[in-house]
Order: sequence, then structure tokens, then C-alpha cells
Amino acid sequence: MDHIRSIAERIAQDFVPPENPVTPSAAPQNRFGLGDPDCPICHGIGFVIKGDDYPDSSAGKMVPCQCRVKMFESVRKQSQTNSSNIQGYERMTFDTFNVEGRFMIKEADRRKLADARDKAMAFAQNPEGWLFFTGRYGTGKTHLAAAIANDFLSRGKTVLFQPVPDLLDQLREGYGSSNESYADRFERVRTTPLLVLDDLGAQNTTDWAEEKLYQIFNYRYVNQLPTVITSNANISRIDGRISSRLGDVNLTKKIEMDVPSYRKEINDSDDEFNISKLDILSDRTFENFYERPKLETEASKQLKTALAKCRGFAEDTHGWLVLAGPSGIGKMHLAAAVGNKCKKDGDKLCFVTASDLLDYLRATYNPNSIVTYDAVFDRICKCELLILNYLDTMNATSWAKEKIYQIINYRYQAKLPTMITLQKPVKEIDRNIRSRLLDSSLCTIVNMFDVPMYYSDPDEGIKAMINSRSGKNQK
Repeated sequence: MDHIRSIAERIAQDFVPPENPVTPSAAPQNRFGLGDPDCPICHGIGFVIKGDDYPDSSAGKMVPCQCRVKMFESVRKQSQTNSSNIQGYERMTFDTFNVEGRFMIKEADRRKLADARDKAMAFAQNPEGWLFFTGRYGTGKTHLAAAIANDFLSRGKTVLFQPVPDLLDQLREGYGSSNESYADRFERVRTTPLLVLDDLGAQNTTDWAEEKLYQIFNYRYVNQLPTVITSNANISRIDGRISSRLGDVNLTKKIEMDVPSYRKEINDSDDEFNISKLDILSDRTFENFYERPKLETEASKQLKTALAKCRGFAEDTHGWLVLAGPSGIGKMHLAAAVGNKCKKDGDKLCFVTASDLLDYLRATYNPNSIVTYDAVFDRICKCELLILNYLDTMNATSWAKEKIYQIINYRYQAKLPTMITLQKPVKEIDRNIRSRLLDSSLCTIVNMFDVPMYYSDPDEGIKAMINSRSGKNQK
């Protein structure tokens, strides 16, 4: 065994899966640095010897074990996801796109939403030319654009998703970056196989910004590279050099999303902000939260602690409560349960994900926006209860970090009730925000990293979902 392991370790340095190169340093490591230590085939060595039953001349040769190939593939997929900039938008797929609208809409509007989804799906399968989504904010443009990107990514293809204001921020940061130069970033944006640009027209217009955007659009126009664009702005307000290319019917397919907004309009008489997503989670309560009876001791302890802290916070919303743990373990259910309990008790609140919040703030820069940035920002900062989901999955540009920190810091100084969910440990998030969350006199942190996925047992999961929908207590 030691002899085989020695040979495996030597040839491992040269092995990378075909067409998906991953450097050895990026690959997952175990006690041998080769394969999965729990693999029943190679027992952690990472390589196996082909038996005599192989008909070709490869019999007797050492080849990578399936577990090692899967480990490299996992690293490759994670690297591709990171470079796509789609983090925070993973839930936006064609399956989750609601063609019924959130509120009562006409049958004609439902047909428009279904038609827009079908055209987006067709483009994702055969990306030729440009796809241009227009319409007011809240109509599903970003969702469909992100769904195209997610579909591409799921098939192992290269895509870059960028809100235009973030794109310009990242290009500026490239001037002083030691990791990726401005020239490298700019070239990657111009030449990526599929580029998705969200919120064109929401950026601060400067001569520099207009010139950079024109260079990107012109390069992709000349080279006929597949591109998806969304915009709330009237095309007449967009740089003429860009709008002329968007108006080329031989290249661009325009989809007008002239349907009612998924979001409520914001005004002083609203009980909730129009960006609040609590209405679509109205069925999430403490009573139908699935506690999973077969958990190991530490996982069960963490889950029970989280449930108890959330119940207590809902009864007496003072201070801050943070739930930290991987996706799929029930954090959003608990956060929604808190929100639904508080709403039932008459509290005014805002329940929103960090990425959606930032999108709404960007939309106020649009000259056609019915509300000002200052009005929205002020109300978010001062709302009675803020429940902020996925704080650490937003696109981390300088602008995004600054806006989120300003909101967090205001509520910290004013000691306003706040609940936050994270997918990473608190120690790994932005330093300025972390300093506020680590104040134990105000904030309670509940770590849930030992809790398995919410429905890791398929049979249990199906039963739990049926019981939840029928209103039965699952305890």
C-alpha cells in the first residue's frame, strides 16, 4: 500500500481532468493530499490500477479514481461560479420565474411574462446576437437575465454577470489592484463568451464611464458576441453610440416588460416597503418549521438554539440577532417566521436580501424613478425592524460595501432591532460590518454550521413539505 501511495503521489502532480485544468494547489486535500479518505474504491489514495478485465492495453495502468475526478470537478465548478460574478443571484432561474405576477394582473400580462421567459430560455439554448430587456423596475428583467447566466453556468459554459454600476466600480478598482490589472479586467469583460449587463442607465454618467461602456459595447457589436442587457432607462437617455447599436434589429432582440411591478409602490401610507419580500414567505412560521429529529447532538443543539433565539426575538424585538450557516438549513424559514410573527403583532418591518436591497437603491438613480435615493435609504435605515438576508452574498464592490455598511452602522448607533442571516462565519465578512456584529452587548450570534441541509433525507423532506403545506405541526 505504501509503495502504491508513493507512486500515486508522484503522478498526481501531473494529473488534471481533461479540458478542465485545475492546479494541484487548488484541489481539495485530505490526509494523503490525493483522494477522498472515505472512498470505498481507493481508500483515499486517489488512484486505482486497471484490472485485467480491461480489453485494451491500459490494463495494469494506474488511473485517477472517480473520487479524485469529482474533487477536481467540484473545484473547477466553484472557480467558474466565482469568476461569473453570479453569487447572490443563484435562486433566479427559469423555474423560479413567476409568470403569474405577485399581485393580481391581467391575463394579457401573464402572457407577456410567459413570452419573455420563453424567449430568454430560447436565447440561453442558442445564444446568438443580443437580448435587450426594457421596462420599469420590479418587472422581472434582472431575474430573466440572471436565469440565462445560471443556465449557461450549469452547462459548464463561461459567462460574466455584471450590474453596470458595479462593472464601472470594478474597472476603476483595477487601476490600483495587485491581483488583476485594469487592462486584464477590461479585456475579460469585452471578450467573455456571454456577457450579461444589468441596469444599463443606472450608473453615474461621466465622460470616462460613457467611454468605457461604449468601448465594451462596440467591441461586442463588431464581433457579434452574445450579450444580454437590461435597462429601466428610456433608450433616448442612453449614450447615442450605444443606443444606436441596441437599436440594430439585425443584431438585437428587444423584449419590453411593460407589466405591473412585482413590488409594491413605496409611499408614506405603506405598512411595508415595496422591496420587502415577506409576502411570498407568508407560509413560513415557527409552527411548521421542520426540526429534523434524527440530527446528531451538536447539530440538534444548534438548531434548537436558533429556534429558541428566534422565538424570543420575535416576542421582544430588542438588539440584533444573527444566524450564520450554509444555505439550505432553514435560516430563511426562521427569519421569515420572525417577520410574520412581528407583522401579525402590528410591527412595521422590511424583509429583504442584501442583493435585492442594493438593486433597489441603484434603481433610484434612474431619472424616471418615482422615488429618490435619499428617501429610500433613509426609510431603510430607520425602519422599526430590518431583516436582512444573505448579507455576505452581495456583489462586493466598493459601492455595495459602503452602502451596506452605512445602513448597518446607522442601525448600530441607533440600536434599532435588526436580524441578519449569513452563509459564512462572522469572522470572514467585511471587517467594518464584522466589528458591529461582534458587539455582544447588542448582537447575539447563533452559529449553525453543523446543521445539515434542510431536506438532506429525501423521504423526510417530502413528508415535511406536505405537512408544511397542509398546516400540520411537524415536530
